[in-house]
Parts: sequence; structure tokens; C-alpha cells
Amino acid sequence: RYSILPILTLDGIITYDIIEGLVTSKRFLEFLRELLPLTNPYPGPRSVLVLDSCRIHHSEEIRALVEDEACMCFPNVLIFTGY
Repeated sequence: RYSILPILTLDGIITYDIIEGLVTSKRFLEFLRELLPLTNPYPGPRSVLVLDSCRIHHSEEIRALVEDEACMCFPNVLIFTGY
């Protein structure tokens, strides 16, 4: 069994990872650390991160990482506001 972590924009896929097995909170956190440098301050391109309600998307570690990157957290939507 494999899982895919894609990052999609209006222009298409900008990055992805395919892993064997299920995605854990730890693995998603690592992937998010790789993703954040590809983002821009809001309202620029790549400035809004939309996550579904999957449990691993909403751990305290994820929230802390996103907030450390000067992002605003809302349920199921993260807005990058600048660095």
C-alpha cells in the first residue's frame, strides 16, 4: 500500500511525495517543513494552504510549525501572511 502527499496549485502539481504505508503525523510534519519554503506571503501566489479534516493535518506540532512561519490558522484553511 502506498500514500501520496501532493501539493497542488492552480498551475498544477508543484511537489509530491509517495511513501509506502500510511502517512503519520510525523511524516506529514516533515513534508510540511519541505513545503513551507515554496510558499509566499498572502495574498501572493502559493499563499494559502487548504487542508482537509484528516486528523494528521491538525496536530499541535503542525499548528506550531505553521504559526512559526507567520501563518494564520483557521479550521481547514491556513493562510500564509508573511515571514
